Amino acid sequence: MNTQSSEQDFDLSFLEEIADGNKEFLVESIDMFLVQTPEIFSQISQAIALKDWATTASLAHKVKSNLGFFGMDRIKNEMQEVEINAKSGSLTPDLIAQFESTKKAVLKTVEQLYEIKKQIEAEV
Repeated sequence: MNTQSSEQDFDLSFLEEIADGNKEFLVESIDMFLVQTPEIFSQISQAIALKDWATTASLAHKVKSNLGFFGMDRIKNEMQEVEINAKSGSLTPDLIAQFESTKKAVLKTVEQLYEIKKQIEAEV
């Protein structure tokens, strides 16, 4: 299965490696990402709007592991930047705009992963 292309912000190679052929594990992992990650990004948006930097930093840290499992290194690095700046007490308007762009990319990835999940389920 081709799990990365130039149009994707993710790479399932690591996840496939640890799944070791277990398609159910892949489906469960994708499901967890589909449920948790958009919710975390929504919570980060709320925390930023409230200027709740401690929560912003905590949630940015939390989401990085999800992003790592799905080979989303660019987005993971951007979230690390959000985390570091939030820990220091604020985010610049440019960084907030970057976060919003990152959030859109993640939501696009969610759509792509939903389709991949359906393909894997059809193979099971």
